Amino acid sequence: MLDAAATVFARRGYANAQMDEIAAAADTSKGGLYFHFPTKEALIAAVIGRAGDILRRRVTLAMTAAGADPVARADAALSTLVDTLSAHRSLARVLAAETLGSSAAARERVATIEDEYVAIIADELRNALALGRLTRLEAPLDPDLTARAWVGMVRAMLSAWAAGRVSAPLDDIYPELRRLLLRSAGVQLEPQLETQPHDRSSKE
Repeated sequence: MLDAAATVFARRGYANAQMDEIAAAADTSKGGLYFHFPTKEALIAAVIGRAGDILRRRVTLAMTAAGADPVARADAALSTLVDTLSAHRSLARVLAAETLGSSAAARERVATIEDEYVAIIADELRNALALGRLTRLEAPLDPDLTARAWVGMVRAMLSAWAAGRVSAPLDDIYPELRRLLLRSAGVQLEPQLETQPHDRSSKE
C-alpha cells in the first residue's frame, strides 16, 4: 500500500491524489485502504515515515562503515541519502515541497527528517573542527549553519531531479555538488577531486 501511495502521490501530488486511485494502484479495496489509513493525511504521513526509516537505516550503516573520520562520515551520510533516493525516485518526489502541497502536517514531517540530518552533519563538522580536519577555512565555521546549507543544497538538487527539472543522472550531478560542499567547509580535497573537470564539455 505504501509503495502504491508513494507512486500516486509522486505522480499526482498530495492535493490531487485520490484514495480510490491509491487503492486501485495497491490492488486493494478503498475500504481496505481506509481500514489501515483513515485519512489521506495519515497515509502520506506513513509514506514519509517509511522514507525516513529507510534513510535512517542506510545512513547509519554507511556512517559506521566510513569509520572514525568525521569528514568521511558526513560525506557517507549525504552520499547515501542521494544514492537511496535516486533508487526510489517516487520517495524523492514525495519528499519535495511541491508534491506535499497543502498538507502542513506532511511538510512538518519532512522538516523533522531534514532537521535530523542537519544535526548529524553538524556533529561531524564539530568533530572535524576539533580534530583539525578543516584546514582550508577562510573564516570561522558555524557547524550548524554549514550543515543546514549542506542538507538544503542536497535536498534542492534531489527535488529538482525528482521533478524532472534536472535531466542529468545523479551520478553526474552529485560529485560536483560534493566538491562544493567540502570546499565550503575548508576540507582538503583529494587530488583527483581538485583536478577533475567541472563541466561536462571538458570531459568529452
